[in-house]
Amino acid sequence: MKRRAIALLLSSAMVMTMFAGTTASAEEKTKLKALFIAHPLTQDVDDMEWVQEMEDEANVDVEWEIIRADWETVKSTRFASGDVPDLLFNCTIDSDYTTYNGLFVDVSPYLSEELTPNILSMFEEEPDTKVLATTMEDKIFGIPKFQGKWPSTNTVMFINQQWLDNLGLEMPTTCTEFKEVLTAFKEQDANGNGDPNDEIPLDYNAYGGNNAWFNSAYSLTNLIGSLGIQLTNWGTDAYFAEDGQVKNYSVDERYKTFMKYIADLYANGLINTNALTNDYSAFQSLSRGNEAGEPIVGCVFGWEETDKFGPELYSQYKPVPALDYDIDCEPGTYDTRWRDDYTGLNMSSNRVCISANCENVEAALAFIDRFYDETHSVESLFGGITDGCIEKTGEGSYKVLDPLDPDTDAGTWKWTSTFADNGPMYIRRSSEIEMAQDMTFALEERETYNDVIAKATTQDTYPQMFMKYTEEDLNTMAITQANINNIIDNQWSLWMTGEQDIDATWDSYVESVYAAGLQQILDIRQAAFDNYLETVGE
Repeated sequence: MKRRAIALLLSSAMVMTMFAGTTASAEEKTKLKALFIAHPLTQDVDDMEWVQEMEDEANVDVEWEIIRADWETVKSTRFASGDVPDLLFNCTIDSDYTTYNGLFVDVSPYLSEELTPNILSMFEEEPDTKVLATTMEDKIFGIPKFQGKWPSTNTVMFINQQWLDNLGLEMPTTCTEFKEVLTAFKEQDANGNGDPNDEIPLDYNAYGGNNAWFNSAYSLTNLIGSLGIQLTNWGTDAYFAEDGQVKNYSVDERYKTFMKYIADLYANGLINTNALTNDYSAFQSLSRGNEAGEPIVGCVFGWEETDKFGPELYSQYKPVPALDYDIDCEPGTYDTRWRDDYTGLNMSSNRVCISANCENVEAALAFIDRFYDETHSVESLFGGITDGCIEKTGEGSYKVLDPLDPDTDAGTWKWTSTFADNGPMYIRRSSEIEMAQDMTFALEERETYNDVIAKATTQDTYPQMFMKYTEEDLNTMAITQANINNIIDNQWSLWMTGEQDIDATWDSYVESVYAAGLQQILDIRQAAFDNYLETVGE
């Protein structure tokens, strides 16, 4: 509360000292209207002092409209009618610029050192952001973000180290050792509460639509990296790159090998049988223990230990290294990999764009560029300095402060107090940020995977977010992929649970996937990948 009072006093003092000198200039400010699609928790933008400071710096007066839910249900109606304001934050996707041709401004002719120095710095220092922003016609409608302090993978595989210690076991490093550890968890009362049947050796999350088995960051498919398949980000429908070739691991022989391993774990009671139907809340709840506060999950995928296991149990869990596949083969047969999510975690397209309704594009761009200023970028992600959310500790250095609400964790507070991950920003790699506890832990946990992730090259990193397609190709992929997903997403659980024999059905399954149009999509994606490699000089 003391910090809140100081922030309010500073804010009041700034207003008082500026009032007399700004009354006249305020009348001359360019008026803009903006729409922000915000997280449900996010406060009104008018209550963010740092945004009001940016408006003053850019000499604009912005009228904000906030939508916190159901944007997708109204977006098409508003876009089709042209009912959009000057600025749109977190409102668009790439296909909107072709679907609603003429509704948005191509800002590329306006970008200059005088008007948009921060955006140009981002494009120069992080060239992938310019690739992300540029259409096949070399136009730029949506400006992306870069928040280069996030880790290289979304996914950590956690194991209960206390259970390992209780049973005198070592951290597993191979798939054989992993099965042995899970078996001991199941059979030897690993949590020591006298009940040998309440342990869940291995849990995962793949519940929900949109092909969740292949697109969830916390699915068992993370283990396919042990067979040398480089996963990149999430939501790629099992597509990956290998030696410059786009492939789909759902029809790869290594996926068959992987499914046999998973089916064996399941048959031996080592995988949570309820995970097939548990939603994310149930997935989270199990990891936080039973009613007595005792851990019941031995191994599970997650983002960060305090988020996953809660304040009482998190210290029991440690990251499991990427496992070397050694079932019916010599260790080292496959080039072990781990999911590389750096681009997906640190970049997003279309954080802000300008509509054709805007009468002063230069003023709008000057305001947008303020979001990409070093300090304002940190404020966009973590909250304002004068709002009491961060502290500037030196030139290019910042500290994320504890939430003003003591009952709120740092992650929730970020979403409450600022634009957070939904905002435009350029967090420089050179900026020094003392993170809150959750991000500090997240970065430390992922050190386990840094060396394995570093193996990935441009030729075997699938860059879906940077690949450009024609409208015709997008329509083809949307229809065809839905048919493919219907096959592959209905098959894996039948194999895992033993309802169908993998060897007996594999060939017919692969044939059906190709018959649904897989090769056509592979050809489209390969052409886009080749164009991307040419763009980046590979």
